[in-house]
Amino acid sequence: MSISSVLQWCFGTQHHHVEPANGAGDGERRALLDELQRQAYLQGLLRLTCADVMRKPPVTVSVSETIGGALQTLDAHHIKLLPVVDAQGRLKGVVTHVDLQPLDEVLPFLRFASATTAPESERREWPVTTVMSSHAQSVDATTPLTDVIPYFTKNGHHHLPVVEEGGRVVGMLTQADIVKIMYGQAARV
Repeated sequence: MSISSVLQWCFGTQHHHVEPANGAGDGERRALLDELQRQAYLQGLLRLTCADVMRKPPVTVSVSETIGGALQTLDAHHIKLLPVVDAQGRLKGVVTHVDLQPLDEVLPFLRFASATTAPESERREWPVTTVMSSHAQSVDATTPLTDVIPYFTKNGHHHLPVVEEGGRVVGMLTQADIVKIMYGQAARV
């Protein structure tokens, strides 16, 4: 289920069932109660911040980590994006599995130019900073969740590092986390 379909469920038009005048009114009361519960849940969603939903502690690697070490960390934790941090835990960049793969696996035509690519054993010893994206998007832990949703729906992000003041990574927010929090309660209301 996508974020946009959950948003449609949460904020879309509601159809209210009204009992005929000769009925006991239980259906109307139930519909009103359901709507009140839905509204209360939505009000709660509006108060959530990234810190309320993020996964913590974050899995990160140091700027001194190697490509091979970063790849092992991604695989060991079954994650798709890995923040690269300095000694104080401040975000310096991010890497994905694709960033860490040998270039000739990502771009097969490079196999013919093997003189331009390093052997994989040598490449895995390079610092992760040689392949990381240094212009990583992040969000502040105090940012309301409603302000972050556009990153996922419009900008195509699936994972965002969550930072505190000073840029220290304190968590990770994923599109799946937002869907779970919205759909988890929405399914019960």
